[in-house]
Amino acid sequence: ALPRCAWLHSFSAGVDGIAPVLRETPDTLRASNARGAFTSSLAEYALAAALHFNKQVARCQQNRRERRWDKFEMSVLRGQTLGLLGFGDIAQHVARLGKAFGMRVVCLRPRQPTRSSPQYTVVGPVISQSLL
Repeated sequence: ALPRCAWLHSFSAGVDGIAPVLRETPDTLRASNARGAFTSSLAEYALAAALHFNKQVARCQQNRRERRWDKFEMSVLRGQTLGLLGFGDIAQHVARLGKAFGMRVVCLRPRQPTRSSPQYTVVGPVISQSLL
């Protein structure tokens, strides 16, 4: 497959989508991905989603449309637990933003953590009930 191809690029952060092609190509083929290209944007989107649901934006918009004053207590992110599945580049950026909001950050990695972080709780394949 692809005998004249010297380089293959994936526009996503991983290479899962092109893995079948990579398995069928010679070792001389170079492959790259877009790791880091969208990290900040996706991390900001994750926190925007957390704020959207935490601040009940849909409820506020509905109240505005209906010209209704619906008194309710709006919670804060500070002190909440932010759970992340994986601790790659995007998750690390989300963790930093979560910390900036005063959140407790727990990261679950599919394998044993290779590095520890004093700021985040990073756990391996088995998550302790005490973290939840």
